[in-house]
Amino acid sequence: MKKVYIIHGYSASSNDHWFPWFVEKVHTVYGIEVALLRMPMSETPQVEAWLEKLRDKIGTPNNETFIIAHSLGCITLLRYLDALPESFALGGMILVSPFDKPLEIFPNLDAFVDTKLDYAKLSRNILQKHVIFSDNDMYVPSFISKELGIKLDSALLEIPRGGHFLGIEGFEMFPELYEIFRQMITKY
Repeated sequence: MKKVYIIHGYSASSNDHWFPWFVEKVHTVYGIEVALLRMPMSETPQVEAWLEKLRDKIGTPNNETFIIAHSLGCITLLRYLDALPESFALGGMILVSPFDKPLEIFPNLDAFVDTKLDYAKLSRNILQKHVIFSDNDMYVPSFISKELGIKLDSALLEIPRGGHFLGIEGFEMFPELYEIFRQMITKY
């Protein structure tokens, strides 16, 4: 049975941006429930609390598990997957504005990137990988997202003038993300 999860980012909630639209669209079209994880203390996030949330809600993924993460949710997801045994499999992952390096604008998030990820292991065990980024993201420089996608051997999609894909930037809906998800989920 297919499972879909969304992991929001720093200072966000499950009701922000394109999250509710995506949940409704996937449920309507596929009849799949999407678990939109409410990450703890998103205004003052702590690495271990966020990882514990993923351990508790996702457990060990399989090839019918699909995860979409945004911003801080991306590095949290990668850290979580990296800690799993080599034998895990994830059906698909879409990272939106991901980063794995310190962000000058948010030094309070440095603890999340203070780790060494096994990108080869992650690439082997995640069956479908996509990274979406923008050329004018005010929080995550596009080169950081692009380099991360390359390290994971992900498909890359640069959306011109997409910003950080926030609701206040016009991203109450996100058709490009949905199209990637649609192609991903129909492969299996």
